[in-house]
Amino acid sequence: MIQLIQIIWYIFLASAAILLIYNLVSLLSILFYNKKFKNHSQGVSVVICAINELENLKELIPQLLQQTYKNFELIIVDDRSDDDTYYYLKTLADENEKIKHVRIDSTPDHINEKKYAIFLGVKASTNDIVLLTDSDCRPASTQWIAKMTQPFSQKNTKIVLGFSPYEKTKGLLGNYIIFETFLTAISYFTFAMLGRPYMGVGRNMAYRKSFFLENEGFKGFQKVLGGDDDLFVNKNAKKDNTAVVLDSEAKTVSKPKNSWDRYFVQKTRHLSVGKYYKKGDRFLLGVLFISKLLFWLTFIPVIVAEFKPIWTLSGFIGVLVLFLTSYIVFRKKLKDSKGAWNIILLDIIHIFYYLSVGLKVKFTKKVKWS
Repeated sequence: MIQLIQIIWYIFLASAAILLIYNLVSLLSILFYNKKFKNHSQGVSVVICAINELENLKELIPQLLQQTYKNFELIIVDDRSDDDTYYYLKTLADENEKIKHVRIDSTPDHINEKKYAIFLGVKASTNDIVLLTDSDCRPASTQWIAKMTQPFSQKNTKIVLGFSPYEKTKGLLGNYIIFETFLTAISYFTFAMLGRPYMGVGRNMAYRKSFFLENEGFKGFQKVLGGDDDLFVNKNAKKDNTAVVLDSEAKTVSKPKNSWDRYFVQKTRHLSVGKYYKKGDRFLLGVLFISKLLFWLTFIPVIVAEFKPIWTLSGFIGVLVLFLTSYIVFRKKLKDSKGAWNIILLDIIHIFYYLSVGLKVKFTKKVKWS
């Protein structure tokens, strides 16, 4: 029995050490990231793909037209909508030279619908800088375009990663979605700041049109459901060509799913593309997840057995303190510090929720969109 507890304790110690290092690196990366970019006047093409999103577009487009950045065009890709989207966009495009309407009536068999829509939007852009978001997102400020595209003042910048949280809603689901979104952002921002970018979110990211076309867009994962954002970044982003924007005015905000079932389907789709990540990225992310799982699973038997309690409690408290600090600091940096009282509970839910989603992905042949 003593030997078994000792083995479990060593597993706990190893997982705690990995999490201590990761959380410390994340905290330091966030605290000391103060990279400043110059303003520029280059043309920007904002690309949005929409299917039957008339009400969202009626809210979003006026907000985009209020952006303080002057040199931009708005490209709306109307992807087979059968509501009144076509007539609404056609009228706007006729009245406003900033708006360009791209209509899709059918999608080729060799490419996923969303990727085809994005490809046509990028291809239709007049400018080299392409800024992407979704129709259900809203810019957090009138400075969104200006802030998100500042890194392109440097010629070597090809990809810019932004942040896109969800609106705060009541209930456990709303709190969990916000928590998970921040947790994911901390991860991909940390790795990007360390020179190993591995993903981004299509709700708020940008890249150069020339870079997109030179790297043949979504070649290699054209038919994959999802991954038009993170797989593109995973394939093409490097230390020297990728920048991140940690600025509260550069956020886009959207509404979260309103049921656990719908959110489960969404996360299943997101995680299903992870198998296409580079091997090194899959390994690092796997190590972090397994370490967190083992950290919680091994702590309880070790502390109950009172095996080296001082070391055990020190490691446990150290991991939690660094985790909480990095999480809170990140939220404060983005001027979103509300609702952080139940982080530990949400983190435990996160572990087992991701485990269940991962098992679903592993044993499901076909992943649904919704």
